[in-house]
Formats: sequence, structure tokens, C-alpha cells
Amino acid sequence: MKVLIIKLGALGDVINTFPLAINIKQELYAQIHWLVAPLSFPIVKEHGSVDRAIVFDRQTLGRSLKNVIKQIRQTEYDIVLDLQRLFKSGLFAMAARGKRRIGFDKKRCKEMSWLFPFERIDPCDPDAHMLTQYLEFAKYLDIGHEQIVWNIPWQGQSFPGLGKDNYIVLNIGATKPANRWDSHSFARLADMIDSKTDCKIVMTGGPEDQEPAQLIKTRVCCKIIDLCGRTSLKELVQVVDQAQCVISCDTGPMHLAIALQTEVIALFGPSDPGRTGPFRGVVIQNKALCSPCNQKKCKEPVCMDNIKPEHVMEKLLQVL
Repeated sequence: MKVLIIKLGALGDVINTFPLAINIKQELYAQIHWLVAPLSFPIVKEHGSVDRAIVFDRQTLGRSLKNVIKQIRQTEYDIVLDLQRLFKSGLFAMAARGKRRIGFDKKRCKEMSWLFPFERIDPCDPDAHMLTQYLEFAKYLDIGHEQIVWNIPWQGQSFPGLGKDNYIVLNIGATKPANRWDSHSFARLADMIDSKTDCKIVMTGGPEDQEPAQLIKTRVCCKIIDLCGRTSLKELVQVVDQAQCVISCDTGPMHLAIALQTEVIALFGPSDPGRTGPFRGVVIQNKALCSPCNQKKCKEPVCMDNIKPEHVMEKLLQVL
């Protein structure tokens, strides 16, 4: 059996889809191809349940589109799964040579993608955790035993320079600006960690987080190992895997930490932790009257500002 998974989304979305891919691989003995965006391509390509990763890069739209269409038409798929729920992903599903095309029910589709003539899984709670929603496809395919494992590549490896040191990861970035915690709060938390534990402090984030990282370092009295914008996806896995705890806003590395069985303290404001939060772990959310609003940007992020470093430190000591 050959299966094409269309999941182009961000790192967290891809990680929450791995349990579905693993179940399909093991229970249906399937050969799995996966259409994915460049950011998550390395981890999908190296995953043990994925036989072929196909990358779609919208930055080089014309060339990439032509290449993707060519690749997904080389194979006749028994099943094509559109997990993205967008008009774009629906077009890819239609372009693939598939005997069956399966997508979400109408209520959970976006951009009128329900118009595509797919099989539709049964309607279910749209506020359920996304990992659980993806596993509904396994149920639809009559996979009886649904195990929740991630099998992340590169797990068990240490990041050079950190080794087996005790350290806490502060993941300061977030794709959506409204999900970010302010630099001053991260700096205060770092000093508390330094004074109340024997753990080193490691700061992670993307290249876009290097400026906030510099601001944090100017405000702290302690030493911070700054890895913002300095790690590949493989190296990020190594850093997160060996950490004592990861403190993060709602973003991909938070989900990565969950998949690696690392302790997590998740800081939530505008988004719903029941749907996009950590599948397990500690959630800190001091709701404002307007949350969860699920906005990408906010001029006055009261919900994130309401999260106090003292409360985060209290939870961290409990976790440790």
C-alpha cells in the first residue's frame, strides 16, 4: 500500500502528525510519502516511518510547484491524506494519482476546501487537541490500536559543548508575534533559575530571535548560552532532548520537547492550549477577557503580560 500525506505546516503541526504516520506504517504496512514545507523537511526526511519526503517551497513557487506535481504523479497512491485543510493542499491532493482522497469534515475545513470531492472523516470536536484530530484518520482507516509515539530522529544524541550538563532551555521565539513572552520577563526568569538551581541556562530560537536574545543578555546578571539562530533542526533536537526542562511559548520547539519526552512548561496567551498546546506537560495561562482570541498580532498582549516570572519559577521548581 502506498500513502501520500499532505502536511505542509510548521514544525509543531508536523510533529503532531508523526503518531498518525507511525500507526499507518505499522498497521497497514504502508509505504509513506510526505509532502512538506522546507522548515520541517529534514526531520520528515529522516523519520523512520517516512519512505520519501517531497518538499514544496513557496519561495520558489514556479519551479517548486512544477517539481512537486512531477513527483506526486510518478506514483499511484492507494490513499492520499489532506491533513492541511487548505485550498492549496486540496489542489495537491487532486493533482496526485490517488485511488482514494481523504480529508477533514466540512466544519473543520478552511478556505472552502470542503468543496473538493474527497472522502470525509466523521465530524468531531474541532477544539480537541490536533494530535488527536489527526489520529481520527487512523480510526477512519480501521486502524484499531492507536499508539501515541513520535520516534523523533536524532534522539539520544548530545549537543557538542553541552553534553550531559544540567541545563534549562528557554525557547524565546514564536512564529506568531502575539504568542511571544517579553524579553524582560525571560531575563528575570533566567536570573531566578541561576539563583535557585544548579542548572545552566540555554536560550534557543530562530535567526529572527537574535535581537531579543541580545536584549535578554544585557538585562541578566547570570551567564546564558545563546544558541538563537545557531542550530540546525538536528542540533535543536539534540539540545532539547538532553534538557532538564524546556520553557517555551506556543511554537514548534514546545511540541518537539513533548515528542522527546522532555519536561515542558508552556506559556500560553492568545491560543487555546487544549487544541494547540503541549500534549502533556505544564501549561501556564493567565487569561485576559479577550483570550483565547487566536490572533497572530496584538498591540496590547495582556494575556502574555499577565504571566509572571515568579509563577513560572514556582512551576519549574515543582517539575525539577
